[in-house]
Amino acid sequence: MEIVSKLVKIEAQLPIDNVFIEQKLYEIGIEPLRWAIVKVDKNELTISLAHESL
Repeated sequence: MEIVSKLVKIEAQLPIDNVFIEQKLYEIGIEPLRWAIVKVDKNELTISLAHESL
């Protein structure tokens, strides 16, 4: 296993909270070790994250 960092864009929907973001990441097959919102552009969030890659 290795730790991979990447940027992911997701569509924002209200309310935006930790649960919403983590659910969106799990839906695209990512179990993040850490994540942060790095950009907000209208209704799109750019998330910087790290996860394990097999």
